[in-house]
Parts: sequence; C-alpha cells; structure tokens
Amino acid sequence: MRSQFFERRRQLREPVTDGQALIGGRSFGLLNWSQNGLLLAADGPLPERGSRLSAEIDLMAGPQHFVFPAELRVVRSHPDRGQMAVSYVCLDVPVARRIQAYFQPTAQARFIADSVQTIPPTATPATEKPKPVAMPAPVREEAVSALREISALKAAFARKFHPDTAKRDGSYGLRVELFKEFWSDLEAAESRLKTPPAAKG
Repeated sequence: MRSQFFERRRQLREPVTDGQALIGGRSFGLLNWSQNGLLLAADGPLPERGSRLSAEIDLMAGPQHFVFPAELRVVRSHPDRGQMAVSYVCLDVPVARRIQAYFQPTAQARFIADSVQTIPPTATPATEKPKPVAMPAPVREEAVSALREISALKAAFARKFHPDTAKRDGSYGLRVELFKEFWSDLEAAESRLKTPPAAKG
C-alpha cells in the first residue's frame, strides 16, 4: 500500500504560468496541476464525471515547458464555477519522466521504465572500439518502420493499460508490475533497433 505521505506528495498541486488542454477541438484553460491531476477552466457544458477523454496538453510551469498527449478521466465537474478536475496519464514517456522529476526532484526514477536495470558497459581500449556496421538501405528502412510501429504500440498500450487509467482496487499492484514488465520489453526492443550492430572483427 502507498503511504499517506506519498499520496499527498503525488497530489500536490501547483499553479501554472500559462497553459491549455485541447480536447476534441475545444480549448480548456489550465488553472493548476499535479503529477496526476489537472484543474481545467471552460465555459459551456462540461463532460460528466467518469468520462474518458483524449487531450493535447501545453503548459508552462515556471521556466519549464511541457507539451504532451494525454488520456484524461473526469474526477469532478463544477458547472457553476466553470471548472473540471481530471486525472491524467502522459503518453509521452520522456515528458512523463520530466514531470516526475519536476514534482519529485530528489526521488529515484520510478516511472514505467524503473524495472530496467542499468548495466555499466565494459570498458574497451580505444584501439579495439568496434565500428558500427553500415546498414543496407532496405534494412535501414525496415528498422525505421519497426521503430515507428513500436512507438505507436507503446502509445496505444499506455493509453489502454496504464494502471492509473483504471480504478484502483486490490489488483492495482499486480497491474503496475505487469505493465512495467511489458513496457521494459518494448523499450528493450526499441533500444536494439536504435543501436546498430558492431562490426565483427
């Protein structure tokens, strides 16, 4: 179970310097945000509680600029005040890590890739450094295409199966571990495609 301190830290809200959420072509102003939530302002009818929405978020928090696609879930609507509180899942992994670092600057990186162990490379003499193999054009094109497929798969997977997109219950811990395990496999495959093979010799 998560400690009360950790839950409070996760929900710490901060004002934004400037920002908006574009949802279905409609612009919502951003009033404040946390690592997991946004408070939006808008005129007119608001989505009902529990609604799931896709959004493009663009905000300034102090000197930092965050732009990312996100999946939202409406937590509360206040039509009388023209406000809506939502939870969100950032679908851009590098930006998600920046958001985590912004709200938890002293914490170890524990986002979805935290199960990947960092193995220090074995030092090799400069004279023996392997040279990358130049890929033939067809192979290079296939690698680029595969990288795009993996990127699309990661976005779709995060959108559908990220633990925070569903209600927290007794299965939350298991869902987190399964998500991290599969995500680490996706990132490992992506890393292999990005790293050209070394020349044999």
